[in-house]
Amino acid sequence: MERETRRYVWMLGLAGLGRNVGWGMNKVFTALLLGALTPSTQLVGSVLGAEGLFGILLNPLAGWLSDRYPTRIGRRRPYLFVAFPGAAAMLVLMYLARSLPLAILATLLFYFFQQLSATPYQAMMPESVAEREYGEASGILNFLWTLGNLVAFLVVPLVYAYVGHAAAFLFGAAVLLLGGLSTAAACREEGAGRAAARRPSGRPLRSTSLLKYYVAQGFWWLGFEAIASFFTPYMVHVLHGSVLDSALGMSIFTVAGIAVSLWFGRLYQRRDARLLLAVTLILFAAASLAGLWITSVAAAFVVLFVAGAAWGGIQVTSYPLAADMLRQELRRRGRSEEAARAEAARLHGALYGGVNLVQSLGLMVAAPLAGQVIALSDGRYQAMFLVSCGSLLLALAIVLLFGRVEVAQVQAATPVEATPTEA
Repeated sequence: MERETRRYVWMLGLAGLGRNVGWGMNKVFTALLLGALTPSTQLVGSVLGAEGLFGILLNPLAGWLSDRYPTRIGRRRPYLFVAFPGAAAMLVLMYLARSLPLAILATLLFYFFQQLSATPYQAMMPESVAEREYGEASGILNFLWTLGNLVAFLVVPLVYAYVGHAAAFLFGAAVLLLGGLSTAAACREEGAGRAAARRPSGRPLRSTSLLKYYVAQGFWWLGFEAIASFFTPYMVHVLHGSVLDSALGMSIFTVAGIAVSLWFGRLYQRRDARLLLAVTLILFAAASLAGLWITSVAAAFVVLFVAGAAWGGIQVTSYPLAADMLRQELRRRGRSEEAARAEAARLHGALYGGVNLVQSLGLMVAAPLAGQVIALSDGRYQAMFLVSCGSLLLALAIVLLFGRVEVAQVQAATPVEATPTEA
């Protein structure tokens, strides 16, 4: 990857860093803030569940709209200019709210703005770099996105504890806002209007290969969320650790993902993506299964590092794989390489809308399913590992049914020099 393109991708990743700071702060603080205003855990749970509901509704809709309706500044950037300031404002309002209705409204609007930008933003990468650079670009982006998680799980709580509660929320909102606006201002979309001029058919998105991808992704997200949803009570009630131990565990998981992101990005261009996904899914499943026998916080930290590295590999590999599978499906339908790239550029919003829809379904299904299994096992939180391991193995079985995906090797210009349809 040329230096200019690499700088461009790093700028593109700043929005994901900011968005993940908001996502992580929601995981850490929202239940706490709402719980201080109402004793009803059912109400708090219902509000938290709206994140997945907004994802199901907005991710495919925003992707579909951004594919078809260009503006003077591009198809994807307008969503960033609207969503990031809105999410940052709502994050501050969530902290300032002193009444339950206002806190709920702020939380729901925060979810709305967070989900509004997700799909248009993810569609920007495959339209900004050459196909042969998807893997390295994905590694850089996932490095920054995972760094955002680390800021939310570690840095913001430290500011919250040692500097002040208001300072923590202002700091998190500032990172969210500046990250999103930096990307929106710096990353141009040349030729977006021409790319959207002819509205594409959605049939390639319903191909057997992409349907397999969506189903497999749904299972690996279910496997991840089954543990994430109940990790803190598991740490406290089973391993007799503290909430701080839980935060440290999340941070170790995140650091491992950061450590492997750039490496997996380069591996994507050199190894069969099915093999990379299979190995990382096996590693994550093995780490999940090991949770059944962990008896100490220290052992949990070791397993979390392994699981975090595996999860980082899954995320880095799966993001560009979706775009490459779409382009290969178009080639299979008789398009030339150039025509396949041009048509794929008009479908990236809908493609990643489907990806995020499946992820949102995982958010909605994982916690209730794992909770039911825990209840059936007499409250043993270790049962969540069975749900996770089983889901990951189902994802592995589907990945092994993927056909080989050819990573494009054609030379393309940097995003500053040419549009995706001209590459």
